[in-house]
Amino acid sequence: MNGKTLGVFGAGGSGREVNIIARKINAMEHRWERIVYIDDNEEIKEVLGVPAYTFDAAKAQFDELEVSIAIGEPAVRERIYQKVQDSGIHLATLIHPGVYIDESCRIGEGVTICEGVTITSCVCLEDNVYVQPHSVIGHDIHIGRHTMVGANVEIGGADRIGERVFIGFLAGTLQGLTIGDDVEISAGSLVFRDIEPGMIVMGNPARVIRRNEGRGVFTRR
Repeated sequence: MNGKTLGVFGAGGSGREVNIIARKINAMEHRWERIVYIDDNEEIKEVLGVPAYTFDAAKAQFDELEVSIAIGEPAVRERIYQKVQDSGIHLATLIHPGVYIDESCRIGEGVTICEGVTITSCVCLEDNVYVQPHSVIGHDIHIGRHTMVGANVEIGGADRIGERVFIGFLAGTLQGLTIGDDVEISAGSLVFRDIEPGMIVMGNPARVIRRNEGRGVFTRR
């Protein structure tokens, strides 16, 4: 099928949220002829009237396909990212039209930034980062690939956040911290110290409760 197509990879709640952003972008820029869902659950045929395809079916159906990954689990985001990259398909970067990005910032491929997010100066978001609504990312922050920043999170200036990190909603970090790869910061936690890779932290002040075995967040529960 001719014309550019955006495939929102993930037909769950995050996918519906990303679909809203994509439609708002399209209303202003008309970047795509159509927006569809992609989900490898073959039983899902449509979501709220929008057709859904498996990844292989979407590749076969649409000539100019690009993909936005709409899944909150960092390890799954990484796996799908690699699958899309290996297929030679472009990852779309979606930034809500109401979000201002300063020219000093660097935004990677496949990043999604939702409504109401504040991003200040000299911020770097690596590939496939997902920032949910109304989060605040201060100056000189670096966020690694495949990281999920929940809604209403506040990240302190000059923090370095690793890859595949999950930051739950309403969490916060003090300035100048280093958060290692595969860390999970539970919802509502406030982080005052550096966190070693592969840890789950919780509370105020945040404390390590166990290792992030299996790198799961939602799949562990």
